[in-house]
Formats: sequence, structure tokens, C-alpha cells
Amino acid sequence: MAVSRKKRFADNSYYRGAFTWMGVGIEFCLVVGVFALIGYFLDKWEGTSPGWMVIGFFVGFGVMLYTIIRRARKTQDEMDADDEKAGRDDEV
Repeated sequence: MAVSRKKRFADNSYYRGAFTWMGVGIEFCLVVGVFALIGYFLDKWEGTSPGWMVIGFFVGFGVMLYTIIRRARKTQDEMDADDEKAGRDDEV
């Protein structure tokens, strides 16, 4: 049976999850930007083309991709544990 929209959004866990992942998105942009900025300054220091900046971008992207995957797995494990706990409480 479908849950009404009002009841679905009344639960605080919906907003908590949304704000958590919005924060991760902002963090993603900041980390990639910082790594690219470091690469930019390395390019200026060595007098090279955008090589270090591109490398910095991809390193930052890779670091944040790893971080997001790790956080998603942790969140999924927490949700599974909550579901198992709720299932045991319903049986008793």
C-alpha cells in the first residue's frame, strides 16, 4: 500500500539522509578543487602545462569516489542492522 506523501516526509530519517549526501557532494567538490589547485600551483612552480592540474583533478576525484563508496557501504550496513533489529522486535 502506498504511503501518503505527508507521512513519508514527516520522518526525520528522510531529511537526515538527504542532508548527509548533500554534504558529501559539497565535500566532493571541495576536495577535487583543492587537489586541482595544488596541481595548478605545481604547474606554476615547475613552469609546465596543465599536467599537474589534470593529475590533481583525477587524484581528488579518485579519493572522493573511494570515500563515497566506503560511506555508502557503511550506510547500507547500518540500514541492514536497523532492519534486522526492527524485524526481531516485531517477532517478539
